[in-house]
Amino acid sequence: MLVANKKKVVFSLLAICVGLMPLAILEGIFRAFNIASPDQVVDTSSGFSGHQPLFSLNRDETTYVTTRNRALYFGDQSFEAIKPKDTYRMFFLGGSTVRGRPFAVDTAFAKWVELELNHRSNSTAYQSVNCGGLSYASFRLQHISKEVLTYKPDLLVLASGHNEFLENRTFDQATRQTEVRSALESLRLVVWLRSLIGQDVESFKESTGQELPENVTARLDEESGYASYHWDPEWKRQVTKQYKESLQRIIEQCKSSNIPLVFVCLGSNLRDCPPFKSELPPDLATKDKQDFHSLFAQATELADQPEAALNRYEQCLEISDQYALLHFRLGRTLEQLGESQSARHHYLLAKDLDICPLRLSEQMDNIQRALAQQHNIPLVDARNTLESASADKIPGYEMYVDHVHPTLHGHQMIARAIVDELMEHKLVIPHRNLDMQDYQYLYHNYIDSLPLAFFSNGSRRVNWLENWARRDMQLFELEPFDLRGSLAIVHRQLGFSKFEDAYYELDKTLKQYGNISLSVLKLALTFQRHGQYQVARSLLEWLRENESDEVLLQQIQYARMINAESMDDRGVAILIYDSYFDRLPFEVQANAAWREFIPDIWERVKLEN
Repeated sequence: MLVANKKKVVFSLLAICVGLMPLAILEGIFRAFNIASPDQVVDTSSGFSGHQPLFSLNRDETTYVTTRNRALYFGDQSFEAIKPKDTYRMFFLGGSTVRGRPFAVDTAFAKWVELELNHRSNSTAYQSVNCGGLSYASFRLQHISKEVLTYKPDLLVLASGHNEFLENRTFDQATRQTEVRSALESLRLVVWLRSLIGQDVESFKESTGQELPENVTARLDEESGYASYHWDPEWKRQVTKQYKESLQRIIEQCKSSNIPLVFVCLGSNLRDCPPFKSELPPDLATKDKQDFHSLFAQATELADQPEAALNRYEQCLEISDQYALLHFRLGRTLEQLGESQSARHHYLLAKDLDICPLRLSEQMDNIQRALAQQHNIPLVDARNTLESASADKIPGYEMYVDHVHPTLHGHQMIARAIVDELMEHKLVIPHRNLDMQDYQYLYHNYIDSLPLAFFSNGSRRVNWLENWARRDMQLFELEPFDLRGSLAIVHRQLGFSKFEDAYYELDKTLKQYGNISLSVLKLALTFQRHGQYQVARSLLEWLRENESDEVLLQQIQYARMINAESMDDRGVAILIYDSYFDRLPFEVQANAAWREFIPDIWERVKLEN
């Protein structure tokens, strides 16, 4: 009986093998003649396949380029198949922040690192390869790091953590499902069949009538995505555990390949980003929930009376300290009362208690730092860099255009911090130092080469995220309560080249607060320092039209003269010199910050007279 059963099993297996034999032969033929390559079809694994490479050789096999179907999630990059001897090649791995969202790889911090190092070097050609993928979590990046280590890198830079919670399922399930699906989709027969039904890249482009979409994400584009996030501490714990394991694997990969690894510790918008979703613990008693919401509503009505509102919020806190929006409101209220340190504490809690956590948690931040210390990995504290440049170390729209993506000058600041760290650890040895004028011209010349619609396109991408996040329901939370908040909105609008909106906000702010010239002049200085001369000019022109005080006008006209000379607009600079300063050099301490750009400004304008 046992022998008979074995024969049946063997016969069944043989029958299956015979039935599959034609398919196996056809698969072999397709592979031998490179028919139906997997990169010809849209990657339905959301770009997270471990079977399809991020880069592939071009036709003449001299250059690696971003594989066509991975361009859904990555910016187009290329590098020589055989690395030149004088090239220092750096791969930057991470999510959309690394990619430079809401803009493009052209202004991501990886690009600014490349530009600065090449500006400092006499002989070495520094090359940044941007491997920032939309919605890529750390466990997805393991495939990328394993691949790029085969391309002769001199350095890997990892900046990850904001995307860990983008999938509303456990990571074990995600990994198994993705690996099975991507393994099947790597079969040439499957690719061939998918191309027949219009899932090839070219058909996809034709059917959508546009370029490959740039906003593809793992979950956020699903209608049920926002609603699928609920109170689940255990899920958060598992995701955090997986995050640590993923970083450890990438560390092991780099160590086994003897390639230096650098961590970049990312920060996020605390002041101008309410939590995406808030919920009370499900086990909280119904009576407590009712009392909580009643007190919360009372506090909302008392928004213009911060002390009274604080009293109600503190009563809410006694009922439950797990409601994310409560901590955000506490942060804003405490700021109004001048208690900035306590405010920062609650802003951080609002971030960590967010039911839809799209910002790196404090626990994950600590994991990065601990691993860096444990394995002697250089860590670039980009978070501290941007926080230190923010009022009370609470970053808002001045540093981030949305919840996590830095402004253009935020990327520049991160790049400078990376270069400093690389030099400190002697991973790079530049030939020259740069002063402020060097940075100014480096930034401006590059920004000036970007397409006209570059920054306005960034606004469109941010709108997509804000629509998903139901930001229209949180307008109350984003209403500025002080001058800083109003000018932060102006800052953000100017960063997207929305000049008319910025002027409207400036006019409104002027009516509300009276003289704001010094604050606006400081904002103009910020844009000037980071190479955005045209934006600085727009602010200076607004100031010139709205200021009558002679002392302040002198500072504004001086700044206009510097700005004009910086833009090679010598005629305007001389006109200001002639008509406002009567051809007499005039200096006061208030002009010192602007004079640093062009210390010989008076000598320059004199030469033309």
